[in-house]
Amino acid sequence: MRNLHHLRTLLKTAFMGFFLFFVCQGAFAQHRYPNHFRTGVGFAYILEGDNSGALFSQQYTRELTDHLHFSVSGEYLSSSRYDKQIELFTSRKAFVMFDASFFYDITETGRYTIKFGIGPAVRRRSELDLVKGGAPEGAITTPGRSADEVFVHIREKDFGGKAVLETDFFNDNRLFFGVRAAGYVYNKGTSIFALGLNMGYSF
Repeated sequence: MRNLHHLRTLLKTAFMGFFLFFVCQGAFAQHRYPNHFRTGVGFAYILEGDNSGALFSQQYTRELTDHLHFSVSGEYLSSSRYDKQIELFTSRKAFVMFDASFFYDITETGRYTIKFGIGPAVRRRSELDLVKGGAPEGAITTPGRSADEVFVHIREKDFGGKAVLETDFFNDNRLFFGVRAAGYVYNKGTSIFALGLNMGYSF
């Protein structure tokens, strides 16, 4: 009888263990898959010049500890400004951007995380802007619609930094989606603010 009692106790313990395992499996899936790849699209606002456009991003993240992550990302931003009065695009900007960031989990549960990240950034900036009253010395230009207008062409490499607030929602073991707000500051050119949506896969 004593052996039967021990067997029943062992079976109950095993059953509870399996039950808790399956309940918690989805909740803690992100810890079992330390690599995350996400792709995103969002709205970007260029602070100087009142330009706005679309930002496309690809990001790989590796979990270093339970709360610290490292990521590298590549992004493309295309923006423009349209003047309704003269019916002309007076500015077009295209940025190819790369950055690396360290993220820290501010809040982490079984279903979502909120992370803050910061790191260095670099970009290749191509701009075309309509300027009135003369162009900067040495600038590459093309004529505008009138004698006092020219389009100024700019191609530069800028260095700076990026700060990100990112949220991920886990809906199964590997797939997730989220929201991201990011700010970019560079040594030359204008700063950028972006807000977008992400979808990702853990492996």
